[in-house]
Amino acid sequence: MEKLTKNHTGISAEFFVAAELSRRGYNVTFTLGNTKAIDLIIERDTQLVSIQVKGIKRTKSICWNLKRAAIRASIIYVFVNLHADTLLSPQYFVLTSEEVAKHLKPTKSGRD
Repeated sequence: MEKLTKNHTGISAEFFVAAELSRRGYNVTFTLGNTKAIDLIIERDTQLVSIQVKGIKRTKSICWNLKRAAIRASIIYVFVNLHADTLLSPQYFVLTSEEVAKHLKPTKSGRD
């Protein structure tokens, strides 16, 4: 199997989340351009929610890279493990910005 690039990993994770949300009845819009902190905007019953998707490709990957300073209030974060190395079904975790901040651990590289 060909190795997924970082770009393919991110795009695959975003499309996976968009598909799951659509399947659950949400209207999903992908953001374009300079909206790095928001990947998807979802709408149902006139309520809009901003989503940031973080993806990893391997089953045994150790973390999703995210800087504490990049966390924005009122954004929902979805962390996806694509399991591209085993082709198991992707696994995902949905957290509020407060929950993300609570679970971050500082690292030497500055990525938490």
